[in-house]
Amino acid sequence: MNKRLHTSLRLLAMAGLVVLAGCAGKGESGGQSSAARLDGKEKGSEFLAYEHNVSVDAGEAQVRPLYEKVVAACKADTQNACLLLDSSLDSGRYVHARISMRAKPAGIRKLVALVAAEGEVTSQGTKVEDLGRPVLDSKKRLEMLKQYQAQLQDLEKRSGTNVDALIKVTKELATVQVELEQATAANALLMQRIDTDLLNVAISAEGKQSFWTPVKRALGNFTDNLSEGVANAITAMAYILPWLIAFVLLFPLGRKGWRRLRGAPRKD
Repeated sequence: MNKRLHTSLRLLAMAGLVVLAGCAGKGESGGQSSAARLDGKEKGSEFLAYEHNVSVDAGEAQVRPLYEKVVAACKADTQNACLLLDSSLDSGRYVHARISMRAKPAGIRKLVALVAAEGEVTSQGTKVEDLGRPVLDSKKRLEMLKQYQAQLQDLEKRSGTNVDALIKVTKELATVQVELEQATAANALLMQRIDTDLLNVAISAEGKQSFWTPVKRALGNFTDNLSEGVANAITAMAYILPWLIAFVLLFPLGRKGWRRLRGAPRKD
């Protein structure tokens, strides 16, 4: 019975691989296309993942309010499943902020419009990644694992009172269940990347800074620059001093030797 069970498990695994290979040679129609996309997206491209990058210039006093407004707008937009992935605000000498969000295309449009209305868009771009092949492979793997799981469950019922056989089948079922959960999570992540877009917003005040801002920044850096200059001068002296001492010691000897060489009588 043990040998027969082992052989059955191997045959099931081989059958699953054959099914997977057979599916690979067949075309598969795509699932339901995502809802409205940003303007300019190609129609009929159902497995494309989009990443948008927007850079905005705003006044120094407007960087923080705009940052907080965009973050709040994303958190409040549950209808478009907006998810705040990363955000940072630097209010030091160079005021700037960065925000990364993921949302449905309709939510991305709202966020881009909000940013453009509050500041001056200096650059905007979109990157596209075709996930058709990964999605297809993920679906095939899920189908294979589900079929293999069903066959193992059927084999488990037929194991009867054979404890050793039942233990082996149960162990294989547990392994398949773990792989099935991992494949399901990976497929869900792929579909999330397709159904929602990634938006990276960069907010800075470089183009909107006042005339005196660079002057104030230079005055603020005066002490640091002065200490850095003194440190560099000391370092330069440390390199020059040995050569200077060597020159002072060797120059008289060289000069004396040169005079002797010039004063030596010539031989006819």
